[in-house]
Amino acid sequence: MKIFLITDIHHGEDTNYERLGGLEYVNVYGAQFRDIIPKLYSEIESCDLVVNLGDFIHDTGPEDMETYKEAMKLLETNTTTKHVRGNHDSWNITKEEWAALIGEDKSYYDFDLGGYHHIVLDCNRAENKASVPYLISEEQREWLKSSLEKTSLKTLVYLHHPVDEQSMENNYYFKDHPERSSVTNKIEVTSLLEASQKVLAVFTGHTHFLSDQTVNGIRYITVPSFGENDGSHKPNAKYAIVSLEGDTIEVEIKQVLI
Repeated sequence: MKIFLITDIHHGEDTNYERLGGLEYVNVYGAQFRDIIPKLYSEIESCDLVVNLGDFIHDTGPEDMETYKEAMKLLETNTTTKHVRGNHDSWNITKEEWAALIGEDKSYYDFDLGGYHHIVLDCNRAENKASVPYLISEEQREWLKSSLEKTSLKTLVYLHHPVDEQSMENNYYFKDHPERSSVTNKIEVTSLLEASQKVLAVFTGHTHFLSDQTVNGIRYITVPSFGENDGSHKPNAKYAIVSLEGDTIEVEIKQVLI
């Protein structure tokens, strides 16, 4: 099985966080997605699954729903495509609205494809306030446990925020607020994943930079942001191709040359 992973596109506009990068530094090239993504259609259609790991749009206001629909259309091919809810996707689109938009009953869901069980989680805040942590609710943890118990297949998990321990010391987005970089109750979540003995890997985004480590038999991979500045005033345009055969996982980080 082959999976195309893309994250943190921030479709809609180029965004400059002046306090992070300076007046002339564009941190996220969200407006470039519509021009770059057609270059990847052939590769996407060679895969069995596409997963957008969240922050599909850069929130701007009431128009977010239409911006999200546009991004979905741009990513649409003949390959099955699934979506993960990111924090920027959540500011102006409710959980219920978002689930309906992607054709699911809830903002977290599961499915079987390619001989594997796939679980999508939603760790976004219950309220859109910086003081409220990212977490997996008790209701969702119970559902996660049930989903793992019911399957006999090896499992892959997708969510926007990391659940492994990563240093944010050199991450200019999160070095001053590392608590905003990951799921607060990550230990509770990873304990469930480990106890099942079925989870091969967990794929996330959010922190914008690559992380790849194995902890207690589970591989945790944070895919680089597609829209992040590559340091030379161009979009990073990075994505991941995951190849699976049995319990073997190969991950290749690729880049569109601009």
